Amino acid sequence: MTIQLPYRLGKYDLIRQIGEGATGKVYYALDTFSGREVAVKLIDRDVLTDSEFNEECRKQFVNEASLAGRLAHPHIVLIIEASVTEDAGYVVMEYVPGGNLVRYTFPDSLLPVRDVLQIIFKCCGPLDYAFRFGIIHRDIKPANIMVVSGNNVKIADFGAAVFYKAQITQKMTVGTPSYMSPEHLGGHRLTHLSDMYSLGIVAYELLAGVLPFHGRDTLELFEAITTKEAAPPSAHRPDLPAELDRIILRMIAKNPEDRYSNWADLALEIAEIGRFSKYRQGISDSEKYNILRASDTLHEFSDPEIWELVHASVWIKFPAKATILNEDEMGQSMYFLASGQMKVTKHGRLLNVIKAGEYFGEMAYIKRGTRRQATLEALSDAIVAELPFSALEKLSPGCESHFSKTLLLSMADRLMLAGDRIVRMHG
Repeated sequence: MTIQLPYRLGKYDLIRQIGEGATGKVYYALDTFSGREVAVKLIDRDVLTDSEFNEECRKQFVNEASLAGRLAHPHIVLIIEASVTEDAGYVVMEYVPGGNLVRYTFPDSLLPVRDVLQIIFKCCGPLDYAFRFGIIHRDIKPANIMVVSGNNVKIADFGAAVFYKAQITQKMTVGTPSYMSPEHLGGHRLTHLSDMYSLGIVAYELLAGVLPFHGRDTLELFEAITTKEAAPPSAHRPDLPAELDRIILRMIAKNPEDRYSNWADLALEIAEIGRFSKYRQGISDSEKYNILRASDTLHEFSDPEIWELVHASVWIKFPAKATILNEDEMGQSMYFLASGQMKVTKHGRLLNVIKAGEYFGEMAYIKRGTRRQATLEALSDAIVAELPFSALEKLSPGCESHFSKTLLLSMADRLMLAGDRIVRMHG
């Protein structure tokens, strides 16, 4: 479909083209009702008029887009609206301003390895989350991984996914050849392992600046994907660690059973190599996520809610004897102790010891405008997650509810502990 910009589509003003895929063009647009920035994908007329794209396929497309629109995850681009008829089709999505990963796939513009590890780690969570809803993406590629900022990304185009539990035959080929798994090319039933293969190809390209399989035409490319073994990424970039070669080659194994059996196992391996390699700098988002996810205090939080806390927090390392909070100062944040221990004192007298997994400074959050009631000092090397009040106010309703419940339980535990101490003092 050729349009003259700017172009009005219902309540959306399409302003400029920002992308193009196999099934249509993507435009930056404004919702004239809400003033919200959005991305609108117009489906090519050739796709809509294809004899294979019949009424059943149109219904399936809308159903899948509707299902994908209910995916609420920090690393998934939100689908706002979708429509398809015999003559026109479009999908309205959340606008992500940072573009996509395509620009980082060339040898002269590669990202630092630690950033690639963070990106792949962050893709595991949303793909696992979607899989639990019965959704396989089917078209993971650099163009469908959008950059929010830095190494913070969101996966787009879940509207092309297949609700694999449904007993509907998908006749249209969804996917981009270079990133398609051998089983996808063979027309077999797809699982999350096919998405894992595609993500492995993306990781390979981001690390090495080249694709692992090539062909002079589509048939030769398909043959390479299904029959040839890939060279390790380090063959193109010698400074890559051998352990990273092993992970990527396992992700793109020909046989799905030779890949990681689930997203959690893959994410753990990526986090481990990111933690112990020479590329570690500071505290990575994957480390933050793993620390929060492992905390008993936060066991009721869903994975997307844990990611909300990761993005809402600022993490700081403190040496032993460092003072984190001073009594009588104004509070603008509360804190979560990720590791180490801290002592709580008032007027120099010991009140309590805070252990890893506990909150502190929450009274200033519950009663805004009050001053700190105690001083906190690190008893050992410690990692602290600072949660500014301004960031906590932006949490989703579900995350905020779990957060408030956790704070109440924490305060109840401390009140009971204080009561026990008073009884012992006067016993």
